[in-house]
Amino acid sequence: MLRWIIGLTKPVRYKVEDMLYRRSSEKEHLAGLKDKYKGKPLLIVGNGPSINKTPLERFNAIASIGMNKIDMLFDRSTWRPSLIMCTNNLVVKQHSEGFSASEIPIYLAWKSRWFLKKRSPSIRFFNLRNDEEFSGDVSMGMGSGATVTYAALQLAYHMGANPVIIVGVDHSFDKSGSANIYEKRSGADNNHFDPNYFKDGSYWGVPNLDASEEVFLKSRVAFEQDGRKVYDATIDGKLQIFEKIGIDEAVALVDS
Repeated sequence: MLRWIIGLTKPVRYKVEDMLYRRSSEKEHLAGLKDKYKGKPLLIVGNGPSINKTPLERFNAIASIGMNKIDMLFDRSTWRPSLIMCTNNLVVKQHSEGFSASEIPIYLAWKSRWFLKKRSPSIRFFNLRNDEEFSGDVSMGMGSGATVTYAALQLAYHMGANPVIIVGVDHSFDKSGSANIYEKRSGADNNHFDPNYFKDGSYWGVPNLDASEEVFLKSRVAFEQDGRKVYDATIDGKLQIFEKIGIDEAVALVDS
């Protein structure tokens, strides 16, 4: 019954949130990021186990986007992202203190602001629309999707990055399902780079891999239509949407 009510009220909720977002200062802030990295390479870093085998330090010289609880990696790497994005209300609620304490700019979905215990100056917001269409101007909103990586790709496009290199998006989980399924974890988390990413007894959103592939394809088309490229350098990644390259090839692109 609750899920039915949430689905029924979704269009109205998104419309109200859009109106409130447009009255905030966030729209102008995002507009100011347009073409910030025009023609420059950018790294998008996922949270899969392959990150433990990825030499992120070789990409220290370029801009990068981390996602969700990427800061759990910082005690074992000197690499730091230029910014961190999160679209999931549950993750914001779980990691609210980490986001608020961050000195790295944090970009959260506008709808998740209610789940922050404290807002710090480092936190900004973007608006997710009630559709999945790829946005070339994120100040006007982003297409929603089954993965935060879709939001990262839209922001990278907005900032003019080329090429975009993805690492750590393993696209492989011990369980997948349909949209909006949340379950309690049991045991160590082997789906992410840290066994306590979603620790034993905590809840997580079961990934929808088919839905993720649909929005990844939208991203590839948008970049290619603009004469830009997205490469997937994830070590042993299962995603088959973007052109695959190795880490050495990715570093060569960055250095060229």
